[in-house]
Amino acid sequence: MLLILILLGAGCGHGIKSQEPAKPAGEIVSIADYGSALFALDPFNVKPGLDSLSGRFSFFTGENPDTLNALQIRDFIRDPFNRSLYEKYRQVYPGLQPLEQDLGAMFGAVKSYYPDFNTPHVFTYISGLIYEAPVELVDSVLIIGIDMFLGWNVEQYRAAGLPVYMTRRMEPQYIVPECARRIAFSRLPGDLQPSTLLDHMVLHGKVLLAMDKFLPGTADSLKIGYTTPQMKWCRENEALVWRLFIDQQLLYKTDAFSYNRFIQDGPFTSGLPEGAPAMLGRWIGWQIVRNYMKRNESTTLDELFNLTDSQLILSKSGYKPKK
Repeated sequence: MLLILILLGAGCGHGIKSQEPAKPAGEIVSIADYGSALFALDPFNVKPGLDSLSGRFSFFTGENPDTLNALQIRDFIRDPFNRSLYEKYRQVYPGLQPLEQDLGAMFGAVKSYYPDFNTPHVFTYISGLIYEAPVELVDSVLIIGIDMFLGWNVEQYRAAGLPVYMTRRMEPQYIVPECARRIAFSRLPGDLQPSTLLDHMVLHGKVLLAMDKFLPGTADSLKIGYTTPQMKWCRENEALVWRLFIDQQLLYKTDAFSYNRFIQDGPFTSGLPEGAPAMLGRWIGWQIVRNYMKRNESTTLDELFNLTDSQLILSKSGYKPKK
């Protein structure tokens, strides 16, 4: 119940030690469409309908939805903006079978690297544009704010004032990569405390490397969220960015400015030539970790994720981009 209150308020391991595993079998996924169930309720008589949902959707509603919960949900599904999001969702996603298949393939790949991985229960819902958390993994439950993946130029996103650098990733093809990202983050040690810019770069590099494994055949642009021109800029200017990190001694900075400039999302990276995308620290960290894994082929994902010395990873990666 606590989760649904938060959502409505905002909206109104163990690896296998071997070489690459054989092509994994896909998992069977059946998505529970909470969004459709919720907006099918009678908005003028919510409580009985909500009680009927408390079995399958108790993760959202709780076991016994109370009057306050019913009132909040009534207001949520009556809101014209939220209803327009739901209607747009039904247009963009006439069925969820393709998403179920893609998630099943990705879960199978995860399980081939982490045999202890339990295929999560998957829910989709209308979040009311909770853009800070389009996908969340809570224990063995994966929840997808499906209204965050309706297409970059939908009217509702413009009405909400969401910036283009954000909405261009609010396309259906980004759902599975974002789910893979959340799963990868969940495999990191719980007590991890990155402090330097290099720590953050390597952390994100590990996550992106895991996405390489979980999403074979998926374009790098979808994993990191870059456009084709931004990918081209990174490849052509990789040495320039690395030289900037070295010459300005940025790798061991611990200040918020350095973190925000090179790790956080945004329209561009300040202080660099036109075309430089945001998140360049993540991009470089990805290349560092990829190099490390190429030079240390016996290292499993689990071992990589538990290796907390980012300087050691950098040193053993031999990373040195060509000019």
